[in-house]
Amino acid sequence: MQDESQRKEAIKQVFDTVAAAYGLGACRFFHESGEALAQMLALSGHEAVLDVASGTGATALPLAKRLPHGNVTAVDFSSGMLEQSRASAQKQGLKNLNFVECDMTALPFEPSQFDHATCSFGLFFVDDMSGALKHIARTVKPGGTVMVSGFCGDSFQPMAKRCLDRFRAYGLEAPEKPGWSRMAERAQLKQIFDEAGLVDMKIERRSLGYFIDLDGWWDVIWNAGFRGMVEQLGDKKDEFKRAHLDELKSLEDDRGLWLEIEVNFTSGVIPEKARY
Repeated sequence: MQDESQRKEAIKQVFDTVAAAYGLGACRFFHESGEALAQMLALSGHEAVLDVASGTGATALPLAKRLPHGNVTAVDFSSGMLEQSRASAQKQGLKNLNFVECDMTALPFEPSQFDHATCSFGLFFVDDMSGALKHIARTVKPGGTVMVSGFCGDSFQPMAKRCLDRFRAYGLEAPEKPGWSRMAERAQLKQIFDEAGLVDMKIERRSLGYFIDLDGWWDVIWNAGFRGMVEQLGDKKDEFKRAHLDELKSLEDDRGLWLEIEVNFTSGVIPEKARY
């Protein structure tokens, strides 16, 4: 069994590998969600915002566009992801972003350094989600907002379940439930935010699904959360792909294959007398 450092290194390697295609094509839900989060966060345009687990900039870039007199600090432990984000910022002429490569559980910032903080689809990768959220919250000024996004509902179903079942049929150890299910329900989120010391929690749920084709679903598998498991298949990867996509044909209609994406956007406020 992997220890925590080995698990983190394995995740980092996957994200470095998929960075060039992350959030593109059938995986565009990352960018659509980032745009939505940036719209929800009430900004006046001068703030300093920390974006944790920033990836390729799906949230950081739309935030930066809303901060003509402010800035975004984008943090990720994947250098490959940050390289893609930096390139996108340069292409879009955004000069108000700073990029920091580090672990989200060891942020190198002073207490109350930022006006707000965000974390898109990153918190559920950490074992101690409340501890990680508290660690992020300590970098935010009293009265500031911390907002996180996470999948919920029947996201990626029923395709994800069939994929995990097939992984097991090939002898791989696949989880019964995806990691994001640990923060998919209101009660789970309330406990996490309460333990992190945040107040005035609010949740907004949005449906961001769309139709894709079978190759699009394979892009989701290959360029997102299942890449590491696919790599374990070795020379059986092509066989697995054919069999899995064949079993999904019955789910298609004349519009294609529906990709269910349900997202919770959860925010909390740093209390005036916060102690971190």
